[in-house]
Amino acid sequence: MTTPDNQKPWTNTLPFPRRWLGYIAIKLLVVALGVYLALRWKGVL
Repeated sequence: MTTPDNQKPWTNTLPFPRRWLGYIAIKLLVVALGVYLALRWKGVL
């Protein structure tokens, strides 16, 4: 699938265009760690 000349792939607008999947995985890991620590601190876990 090709894109027109005036459009760039959406991944080029990200801070790390070549590693966008890893960037998203790290963000999810940080959020999950934050939720875990918050639940642990509140005594739910």
